[in-house]
Amino acid sequence: MADEPPDTSDPQSGPKRDNQGTLLLYSVLTGLTPLIPVPFVDDLVKTHVRRRLFRLLGEARGAGLGQDTIDTLARETSGGSLLGGCLSQVFLYPLKKIFRKVFFFLEWKRAADLTSYTYHFGYLVDYALQKGLFAPGVGTGRVDEIRAAIERTCHEAPIRPVERAVSATFRHSHSALLSAATAVGTRLRGTGPRTDERAVAEAADPAATPQVVTVAASLGERMGSVPEEHFEQLRSRFMAHLANPRSGTR
Repeated sequence: MADEPPDTSDPQSGPKRDNQGTLLLYSVLTGLTPLIPVPFVDDLVKTHVRRRLFRLLGEARGAGLGQDTIDTLARETSGGSLLGGCLSQVFLYPLKKIFRKVFFFLEWKRAADLTSYTYHFGYLVDYALQKGLFAPGVGTGRVDEIRAAIERTCHEAPIRPVERAVSATFRHSHSALLSAATAVGTRLRGTGPRTDERAVAEAADPAATPQVVTVAASLGERMGSVPEEHFEQLRSRFMAHLANPRSGTR
């Protein structure tokens, strides 16, 4: 991004505000994947969107993350692989049709949790980029350590301030999120067996889903009430875990 002004923010103060819009947009887009009314494609969309998020963050920092690094950051945690997700959906899909109201509540809860988790994960990836932790030539082992430190921070740190903002936004955005998820599902359903990376990229393009932009803007307004201390604690815990990689590796 040749025309982007240089980053003059203090590395200790966390990601610059310029990347907040990207974090919010792709966190919401990731979060709506459980609501896509097409079986077996939500994991494909989620992985694509996360890859796109990390690629954009890298470009904004002038880092140009390699594909291996992006794939490492975007992969599911152990036990949450695409295969496992597909197998679970094979058994759960008929139950979802029967217990529609129960699963509807659970999927909304999962959507909000996934949005919050993605935001925190992306925030720390951006912070790692700002700290120069993904310098050219960084080895696979180091990327694994960074990812493990981010994961551990996201699982251990109190994330309620952001969760409250996400939950409040989702409560007031049901129709917009359902409309966006349905639109993505409709575009993917039309691809038939051609559910490849290109088809997913076209279906999950934020430009084709304006509802997501609206919801992300609403979430951004509520995020203004999240105290800076929350992010200071995230950064501090992340750096502490990174300094002790063996204790955070799984």
